[in-house]
Amino acid sequence: MRKQILSTTGNITTRSGWHWQDNIWTLGLYGTAVGAGTLFLPVEIGTRGPVIFLVMLLLGLPLSLLPHLLLCRVYIREEEPVNGTLPIFGSFFSGRGEKLMTLFYCLTFFPVTLVYGVALVNALDNFLTEHLHITGISRGPLSFIVVAALYVVLSKGRDRVVATMSTLALPFAASVLLIAMLLLPDWHLSNLTGVVAEVKATPLSVTMKGIWLTLPLITFSFCCAPMVSPLTSYYREKKAEGEGKALLVIRVAYVAIFASIIFFVLSCMLSIPRDSFMQAKVQNLNVLSVMKGNGGFRLIYYVAPFIAIIGMTKSFLGVGLSVAETFGQLVASVSGKKTSTSKRVASLVLFLLTFGIVYANPDVLNLIETFCGPLIAVILFLIPAYLIYTRSALAQLRGLTVFLVVLGGLATLSALLWPLI
Repeated sequence: MRKQILSTTGNITTRSGWHWQDNIWTLGLYGTAVGAGTLFLPVEIGTRGPVIFLVMLLLGLPLSLLPHLLLCRVYIREEEPVNGTLPIFGSFFSGRGEKLMTLFYCLTFFPVTLVYGVALVNALDNFLTEHLHITGISRGPLSFIVVAALYVVLSKGRDRVVATMSTLALPFAASVLLIAMLLLPDWHLSNLTGVVAEVKATPLSVTMKGIWLTLPLITFSFCCAPMVSPLTSYYREKKAEGEGKALLVIRVAYVAIFASIIFFVLSCMLSIPRDSFMQAKVQNLNVLSVMKGNGGFRLIYYVAPFIAIIGMTKSFLGVGLSVAETFGQLVASVSGKKTSTSKRVASLVLFLLTFGIVYANPDVLNLIETFCGPLIAVILFLIPAYLIYTRSALAQLRGLTVFLVVLGGLATLSALLWPLI
């Protein structure tokens, strides 16, 4: 039986049951969030101890679910774009403001591609030397080949990139869960008890600073903001229950996302010695690259790094696609040149910058803590809240949820101040 409801946009829609397409969107959100960022979370938490894990257990779900729900509510109230595209908060900005928003989007998510690019080259180099025993490949040529291959895929267009991502996303997430389950026989509570004793001897100020700097990593690892826009557009255009169903899909997805990531991190902490986490942090590697595997699960030693390489590739393409397209549009609007020419110029600039920084091999976790996490928080937490309190069309969204989202965003953004302390 169908029940009519009035959506917040003023359109009559119909409430229906859960459909197969709802599963597709749920899995899309899940596959986007459970990605490369998930592989760095155990390294950071494993080096900082169980207190940080407890913080993630308490704050991970609200710090990720609430802003994504709010972002969806803002998107669903946007005006339909004339040219079929959906600019970031497009109808709420115009002229110079829209260009500045586009530029800020590029500045926010381009460092994310750098994180994935650096992590991919490091994971591949570790796989070649430690597992396949292939030596003699210097970082320069390896970085160039990897970055060039990634940008060749990006040049094939949106459909090809999305198809490649879809092929890699869910198998990667399933592999991460499988690895977490295979590690169960190796769980040792002693991995935590020794760290607990160390935490007790650590000054409170140091512990609080560790908690503070973990917030950007949580924001980064649980984020699937790029997928919220197309999801919202689908449920609005298809009249598939509109806002209500879109929010339900996000809630269902985030319960699965949170449970999966918590289980993976806990399994890694209980089965991997802290020394391995320290090694990963020093060598700028993800957790799968230092996973050894014991007994009958020695296969993990060979499979895990390959899965990490797939995850980094998927994540780079997912974020790199939106950055490349957005930067190309920005160059076209500023220069007045044709879109095709602007895309080639934008791609060349991004390629050169990416290759140079990937070759330099900056600290990935430091990049996440000081740039990626805080800047993502601006788009995910603060800009929607700002629009809600400055645009009359969003006035009905004002309330306690917005206040909590602002607090989370400011706490995450404040990690930028860490180098000054």
